[in-house]
Amino acid sequence: MSGNRVEVTSADIARIAGVRPTAVSNWRRRHEGFPQPVGGTERSPRFDLAEVEAWLRQERKAPEIPAGQRLWQALDSVRGVMPMDDALGMTGTLLLHLLAHPGTTVPTTASGCEGLMRTAERSLAESPGARAGVTALLAHCPRYEFGPRQIQLLTAAAAAAATDGPVATFEELCSRHFGSGPRAGFAATPPSLADLMVTLAGPGNGTLIDPACGSGTLLLAAADHGYQRVHGQELNASLARIAALRLAFRAAVSGGPTVVYDVHAADFLRTPVYPRKAAAVIGHPPFADRTWGYDELAHSPVWEYGVPPRAESELAWVQQALAHAAPGAPVILLMPPAAATRPSGRRIRAALLQRGALRAVISLPPGYAAHYALPLQIWVMRRPDAADAPSPDHLLVVDASEAQDPAPLIEEIWSAYVTAPETFAAWPGVARTVPLVDLLGETDVTPHRHLPKPTQPGVSRDALAAARTAFENAARALRSHLPSDLPLAGQDESEPGATRIVSLGDLVKSGAVVLHRQTTVHRITSTEEPSGPGEARFLTVGDITSGRPPSASGPVPEDPLRHPRVREGDILVPVMADTVVARVATAEDAGAYPDSGVHHLRVTDPELVDPWYLAGYLSSAEGSRQAASATSALGLHARIDPRRVRIPLVPLERQRLYGEAFRSVARFTRALRTVHDLGEELARNSIDALAAQFRAVDTDTRATL
Repeated sequence: MSGNRVEVTSADIARIAGVRPTAVSNWRRRHEGFPQPVGGTERSPRFDLAEVEAWLRQERKAPEIPAGQRLWQALDSVRGVMPMDDALGMTGTLLLHLLAHPGTTVPTTASGCEGLMRTAERSLAESPGARAGVTALLAHCPRYEFGPRQIQLLTAAAAAAATDGPVATFEELCSRHFGSGPRAGFAATPPSLADLMVTLAGPGNGTLIDPACGSGTLLLAAADHGYQRVHGQELNASLARIAALRLAFRAAVSGGPTVVYDVHAADFLRTPVYPRKAAAVIGHPPFADRTWGYDELAHSPVWEYGVPPRAESELAWVQQALAHAAPGAPVILLMPPAAATRPSGRRIRAALLQRGALRAVISLPPGYAAHYALPLQIWVMRRPDAADAPSPDHLLVVDASEAQDPAPLIEEIWSAYVTAPETFAAWPGVARTVPLVDLLGETDVTPHRHLPKPTQPGVSRDALAAARTAFENAARALRSHLPSDLPLAGQDESEPGATRIVSLGDLVKSGAVVLHRQTTVHRITSTEEPSGPGEARFLTVGDITSGRPPSASGPVPEDPLRHPRVREGDILVPVMADTVVARVATAEDAGAYPDSGVHHLRVTDPELVDPWYLAGYLSSAEGSRQAASATSALGLHARIDPRRVRIPLVPLERQRLYGEAFRSVARFTRALRTVHDLGEELARNSIDALAAQFRAVDTDTRATL
């Protein structure tokens, strides 16, 4: 096989052909002419895209692959040869050059591609608005030999640019690349969040610094808000180049004034590049960084508010950012919730409050910052100005963690506050100003601690009627979910000899089922400290038994092989239970991690075992009896080992029939639980409505005395 090829996985082929992955598995088994693997592993083979495309055309199973999709597959194919960030940067550099020089052809030799890329890098360094840091940045980026896969990538990029245009092609690549999930030390900032943070800084004017610019989303938002100069600093040179490319593309297509931009590849804490006089500093620094330079920077003059403890890297970023802002200039940073409450940071938080540097803390909804399940916070700060009036004697706290669309709400509250901070009227349960005297004891600046929920005077007639209507509708719908036409005894027409009994443990040994036992995952709730930059949802034992969606959150496990994410169709069983419940994961569960104390099963051979059939049998009384430990009894939280269960392997068609019946029972169970929950809500609302009448009578009585 030639090395000049693009490789795809079975999942990629399924997406290209618009079918399920199981269909690709069937094609491989049933069609002798299906392309043979050219790489990967036995369980995860990779195929030559050109051969796959030819086979799909021959079998009339898919249309021509779009140029953009072909480019994405070519980008993915260089994985293992060079990091994806570097591959994206190289591709973007060529696309920027093609924007200025359409019709440029990609050479077929390594030396020719090397020369073309040197020319393309000059196009980036000399793009409108670029400053000297971009040239220095390109020298820091890693260099790679131009092998067949890199040449194929550049060729695919030129083809996509000719079809879709260089700008749209690069934007699509960035969207897919940074939307695929967090990496160690970096999580992309969503554009909506970047726009909100820049808005909180006030009208754009002068120079803005992003101290950890990543892929440049905040710098782009600042350019759109009117800043004349945007400067970024990013430790990862590959990400810094992508940020510079995005700014260069904006400058090339923007019809407005040219925004001057500069991006340096350097550590902002150890070696800050820019002068300390920015009109604004806005950033999304890394969280929980234990290697931020505590020993090297212990005597730095930047620590005006106190030396940050080793575990408080976020407070080091806060002080360095404040030091780089001009007197009176805003500093807006995205922070983890633990930074607002950790005891080790109490003295620095107190100093920030006393000197008027910390002006507001705003809690965001969980998941609003992409890839973070925690409700992150925006700290709104301002570099103290000696010529200013006395520092404010309060802190604005805003809890927008329950808002569906928090940006308009936060902007409205912030606008009202900056207009008249001393007379700001509280928004019950959402926003208020807290006197500093109430904060300096424990200096916990978490908004919800200072925003008690407003006391409800009772349940309105409309709310009570709505609760009644919801219950009645759910109760009527329950009938439609009654299990019917179950394949009970006497209906099974399969031959007795066609059924064999096999233990789940044997299925695991054969590889037909994969079993993971989650024992070392340490998830956290939204009020605890994250242990890394990436956050994820977790399915708890309570979620599995109650049928609710993933309810916990915490850091992404470090070992993805030992702790795989849940996929739709996976089976989840509690390790300890009084009644065995085997839950089949839905699309709503996909992407979450099982919590500690959960057996995670995945059927890898759907032609042998149907997942719903397996889950149904595990949940049955017989399956529960076999799974329970011999030293305990169900009803007393038995230890469950599903490998003990002996599964009757009826023919696959019958399994699917039974599996659909089990699925029907599961739907009925969910509907029944909904009726139960709505009924309880109606009962509580009725009691509250009645109790409110007594409170009203008591109030009227006291008023007449």
